[in-house]
Amino acid sequence: MKSIRAIAAVAIVGALALLVAACGSSSNSTSSSSSNGGGNGSALSSSGFQSPLNQPLTGGKRGGALTVLQEIDFEHIDPGIAYFSVDYEVVFATQRPLYSNRPNTVTEASPDMAASAPEISADAKTVTVHLKTGIKFSPPVNREVTAEDVKYAIERGANPNVANPYIGAYFKAVEGEPTATGGPIKGITAPDKHTLVFHLTEPKGQLVSEALLLPLTAAVPKEYAEKYDKNKPSNYGQYQVATGPYMFKNDSSGKVLGVGYQPGKFATLVRNPNWNPSTDFRPAYLNEIQVKMGGSNTVLARQVLEGNDVVYNEPSTPQSILKLAFERYKSQLEISPGAGSHYIGVNNAHGPFKNINLRKALWAALNRSALDRARGGSLFTNVMTHFIYPTIPGFEQAGGLAGPKVDYNEHLEGDKAVAEKYIKLAGYPSGKYTGGEQITVVGSKGNPLEQDAEIVNNTLKELGFNTKFTLVETSTMYAKYCNVPKEEIDICPSVGWIADFADPQTVLNITFNGKLIVPTGNVNWGQTNVPKLNEEMSKAELITGKEARANAWAKIDREVVEDAAAVPFDWDKQGMVEGKGVKGVGDLWDVGEWDYSWTSLK
Repeated sequence: MKSIRAIAAVAIVGALALLVAACGSSSNSTSSSSSNGGGNGSALSSSGFQSPLNQPLTGGKRGGALTVLQEIDFEHIDPGIAYFSVDYEVVFATQRPLYSNRPNTVTEASPDMAASAPEISADAKTVTVHLKTGIKFSPPVNREVTAEDVKYAIERGANPNVANPYIGAYFKAVEGEPTATGGPIKGITAPDKHTLVFHLTEPKGQLVSEALLLPLTAAVPKEYAEKYDKNKPSNYGQYQVATGPYMFKNDSSGKVLGVGYQPGKFATLVRNPNWNPSTDFRPAYLNEIQVKMGGSNTVLARQVLEGNDVVYNEPSTPQSILKLAFERYKSQLEISPGAGSHYIGVNNAHGPFKNINLRKALWAALNRSALDRARGGSLFTNVMTHFIYPTIPGFEQAGGLAGPKVDYNEHLEGDKAVAEKYIKLAGYPSGKYTGGEQITVVGSKGNPLEQDAEIVNNTLKELGFNTKFTLVETSTMYAKYCNVPKEEIDICPSVGWIADFADPQTVLNITFNGKLIVPTGNVNWGQTNVPKLNEEMSKAELITGKEARANAWAKIDREVVEDAAAVPFDWDKQGMVEGKGVKGVGDLWDVGEWDYSWTSLK
């Protein structure tokens, strides 16, 4: 079946081969070229642990209940706003977007709710999608999904009570979307029950088509959800219905809160009795998924390694656990070859880091190798030197593993002399910051995220900054602090990014384009708003062709580096652990995190 992606599969093969070749140590060199390339790493397929590239997708055992241990809570379980890797695991098990990635691919999405690939007109201004028949909502709605339900799902994303964070980035070419507030969008029509048409004001048919795998396109029944969407914020997530193989356990009214989900405590997914497997490519082996929240992430992960029908689920696994798993539980370890990154959000709009030279000083001073060692070292990460990551077109054009040749990027273990140079250029002759202004640093609890935050905070203090240092749960860090511009957080030490689909625009535009800053759910963590950069991104959005787009966005990547808009440190090769009774399947596109619709018990 034809991919809805424009990117050839060979792009990922080449990038993954590069990653395997680059598993060497980065702990004892100050040169980005010598410590971030080459090495003596072994190929994933022969190492005894699992990878999304070699895990079997068929032959799982049907039945049973999987227990999931995680320290953190979800950020959002409403598909209209979910935008966090941990949220995605339950959202994609309970909801069906128009298109979805299979676990072992980044570049090729399959029709899910859709019946076939989207049809893009010759002028790239019309996109037509035909829906499958026979897909039904879970109780209490119990009816067939129609095109009007998908239409409403996307339209509600523009409702400020829902406030979808990416609708403006990917759907702004749809006629009427820029001024939409939750009502009908003129450019989305449903000429019949199973046909959806997008009318665009610009030739961005490919971009809109690629975005149709995001959870915003999962059908929502207006007659059921509308009353919840009138609340500010919408509480539809607490009463949601499902289209996927699973649903949150609910009562007869559809209420999930307190029944199938208790924030910070538990979530229970059960089979959707209205799911029709003949319409879905997911095997959905499990009968139930029981998510338990709270506790020390190191203790939880150790319990998983010693347990049976259980997996550990977090954005990052503690380094001590990865070492233990590699040495004693290798068959229970999965390592994803790379589909994500972590960097430091630095506020460009407020406080002392409005000064570009102070941003460069922080970048220069930071020991990025130490941050990566906290994540398990070279087997689990490559030191990040720019923003387009391996597996995404434009990575090599933007500098590859070594990255752009600027002095503040050169020394992975930090360089105090370079840092002092930039502090002096910022107007502080002593080479230390003496402005006296207290800066806010909000990081995440649990290692390695907590270690990230501590290393960054200590670096700031060594540079002369007075910090107000706070650690909170990861989902809270995003939802209440780092994703809310009005909070004016100066430093978010460990924000993570996974591309929405395999195009460099999805790595750079929504995260660094000032035109896309939103009041909540904002992922431009530095509030970067450089008019020249914004304009270049707008022009790059219109470029067609894989190579041309890769080159254009690579140039923008280099400019983001030149602006020191954020400080990069980690290209993920995510490590995840499971119990000995689990046949886990991780999603390559979601940094290897477990996919509940493909995982089974032995």
